[in-house]
Order: sequence, then structure tokens, then C-alpha cells
Amino acid sequence: MTMKKYPGLTAEAIRAREAAWERFSQWEDEHLARLTPSAAISAATALYELLPAESRVRAVDPSGVIVLHPVLSRIRPDGDQR
Repeated sequence: MTMKKYPGLTAEAIRAREAAWERFSQWEDEHLARLTPSAAISAATALYELLPAESRVRAVDPSGVIVLHPVLSRIRPDGDQR
């Protein structure tokens, strides 16, 4: 089922994405947030308002997340799979 929706999705690609998230996490730890929570909400709201109106009224489609969740849950930090 997953391979039909995401033909290039392989265990190697998922591990590469996991490594990228780890690099981002390390970067994030070294770069403290400079916005207050209120400023961050204002910035997110401004970005949302930049979306075309038809995008803002379209229903959110979580199907990709739903499909990937069981796949990602099998990934282990040491590379072993269930």
C-alpha cells in the first residue's frame, strides 16, 4: 500500500530523513529561539494569510501521515527493523 503512494520510499530513504532530522535537532539546540511565543504565532498567522484563499478553505488531507505512521514506527535508531 505505501509503495503505491510513495514509489521511492525505501528503508534507506527513511533512515536518511531520520539522519536529517537529527542534524536539524542538533542545529536547533545550538540556535536558541529568538521569537517570543506571541511573535511566533503572529509570524505563523502572517504566513498562513499568504496562502491562496482556496488552499485555506480546502480540507486538510492527513492520508499521507496515516500511511507513513506504521512504516515509520518500524524504524529503530540502530537500523534494525521489526
